Amino acid sequence: MKRHLTAVATASALLALAGCGSDEPAADTTTSSTSAAVDTSAAPADVHWETWRGASLPTSSTDGPREVAGDVATGYTPTPQGAVLAAAQGITRLRLAPDNSWPDVVNAVAAPGVGRDTYAINRAQVSITDPAPDGTEARLQGFEVTDFTDARAAVRLAVERPDGALVATTHTLVWSGDDWKLLLPAPEDIPSPETLTATTGFTDFAAAS
Repeated sequence: MKRHLTAVATASALLALAGCGSDEPAADTTTSSTSAAVDTSAAPADVHWETWRGASLPTSSTDGPREVAGDVATGYTPTPQGAVLAAAQGITRLRLAPDNSWPDVVNAVAAPGVGRDTYAINRAQVSITDPAPDGTEARLQGFEVTDFTDARAAVRLAVERPDGALVATTHTLVWSGDDWKLLLPAPEDIPSPETLTATTGFTDFAAAS
């Protein structure tokens, strides 16, 4: 029987499953058409913040997502900035997607692999119906693109937790088909979030909430 948990408790448990990147090869990965010269430290263009199920998500009219259908957001530019937004949007939507849409969300934002399969198995054991209560979601503070090619990106996201603690998580994305997808880690490869004392070295999303 499926356990019925509050959104915030379930989200905390699923954060570890969807949290950080891995080096696992992705299936069906193709190369994007970005140029050789890219600026990995530039903020996405025209960012504004949108509230979705209790979380504040960065959205760019230039870098994506270009299409939002229900709880599914897709369509990012093949650039470091597109990868950053795909990471921020994807990881949050995996964590908070409700029972009626999470299969569509995981199929849209996560690349095939052991990590995605494990997430789906664990997500099926819990129930999320309500948005996260006010004040329970971490807030994005900045990003750092530590590696980037046309086919793969590594993105660190700095977040402030509700208790004021600053942490960073690293996410691997692959260009699959025509969009960035999260490469979720296998359970044994999930590292702990990195504790931060400041966000020095991270780029701000360049928008006020």
